[in-house]
Amino acid sequence: MIWRRNIVSNEKSNPTSDKNYPEVSPAEAKVLKFLALKLNGNKSLSEDEIALTDLNEREISSAVSWLEKKQLINVEKKEHFTYALTDEGERFLKSGLPEERAFDIAAHSGTISPADIMKTLGPKDGKIALAQLAKLGMKPVGGFIVVKGNESAREVFSNRRVFLSGLPGSAFSEPELLEHFRKREDIIAEKKRTERVVSITGLGMELAKKATTEDLISEITPEILQAGSWKGKNFRRYDINAPVERINSAVFHPLTFLIDKVRRIFLDMGFTEMAGHYIEYAGWNMDSLFIPQDHPAREMQDTFYLDSDKEIPFEDQEVLKVFKEVHEKGIENYTGWGYKWDLEKAKQLVLRTHTTVSTIRYLYKHKESPQAAFSVEKVFRHESVDWKHLAELHQIEGTYYAKDANLSTLFWLMKEFYGRLGFHDLKFVPSYYPYTEPSLDVVVKINGKEMELGGSGVFRPEVTRPLGLKEPVVAWGLGLERLAMIYYGFEDIREIYRTDIDWLRKFPLKF
Repeated sequence: MIWRRNIVSNEKSNPTSDKNYPEVSPAEAKVLKFLALKLNGNKSLSEDEIALTDLNEREISSAVSWLEKKQLINVEKKEHFTYALTDEGERFLKSGLPEERAFDIAAHSGTISPADIMKTLGPKDGKIALAQLAKLGMKPVGGFIVVKGNESAREVFSNRRVFLSGLPGSAFSEPELLEHFRKREDIIAEKKRTERVVSITGLGMELAKKATTEDLISEITPEILQAGSWKGKNFRRYDINAPVERINSAVFHPLTFLIDKVRRIFLDMGFTEMAGHYIEYAGWNMDSLFIPQDHPAREMQDTFYLDSDKEIPFEDQEVLKVFKEVHEKGIENYTGWGYKWDLEKAKQLVLRTHTTVSTIRYLYKHKESPQAAFSVEKVFRHESVDWKHLAELHQIEGTYYAKDANLSTLFWLMKEFYGRLGFHDLKFVPSYYPYTEPSLDVVVKINGKEMELGGSGVFRPEVTRPLGLKEPVVAWGLGLERLAMIYYGFEDIREIYRTDIDWLRKFPLKF
């Protein structure tokens, strides 16, 4: 009871105990007095400019947050972006951009073949050079790229070099070049910083004159009681009406939400969910789908290979003989590829490049028709990351195996799936895949540009018959992140993986 009486008596001497003013801590009072001294009228300053020798950065930030909640100050958030060269950007600045180097090599003869560019610059830089030259109107014609007559490209290359050498200062003076390099893989790094700009309210100005910066006792501990150090001290008042910081509950990430929605659509349509492995043998990932062992998709620049001493047993050695037979000799009425199949290549470990491997393994284990299965899982590709490409992405995989499975069935399934997501304007474009015939790409328009969402088709007999599948099989592999771009209105696929917690909390999930 003794210390309780002291609280009451000391409270009367504390000017901030007036009922017209919210309670402030000593730290909040110090920040408030600093702002009152520095600011007049509608002036404001950055939180970074608040300098108090006896408060650290964290304490100042906490005080600003509480003063805002108590309506003693106003806080405006401003986002700032900074840009700097990555290691790859430094390399390009030093040795030259791949497109400029390729142009210079071809300048003396006026033409160059794509093969020579790849050989001279290497697979990675060569691929970049070909893509950038094509965007400048220098596409291969008759097996050669003509650079003669395109001298204006040198000015483009020069401007790009000047822009990179001037970072970070050139970032905002050259918005077109900034956007160009933001869409290219790993040349410039973008960092976002949120600045809080503070101004003081009228109530804050009044309270700044009365608030005490004296250290008040806010917690009674055994040590304070035993030592008697509470005597003669002021106690911090407990305000049951003080604002409490809102605690946000967990929410789905937009991509997780979309995955769940996709799953529910297929489950409602009667499909069974299947699962696969991140690491696959090339035999299952490629050979099972009748992809020849010299196909470009197997090259190091397109596929991630694993270098591992750990022996992972191939789950079914007999199926390797099936792959060998169909690749070398084909099946009845269908010729194979006619080359000598290599067992060691089939046993190479890869990060799966598609989830179609899950489909073919599932059907191999479930030969009874009808079967309808799907999955939404990650795949890995050695891609150049840009506004519509990622190296690690999700694929929406599906298959229907039945006597009545045909191209019309595939059209209906695709339209039904996308229709349930709210998209009805689809286009099916003839395409080519080694394991389907006919093959189709599903295309939609986004921001005035046509974008492929994924491939589909009817499995070739060379894929299904050797595995004992007697009925037709339709299948599809659709990009989830590209679908998310349309579903959520993103203009850049990389936006999907933002880590801004405020953005995630406020993101409008669609139902």
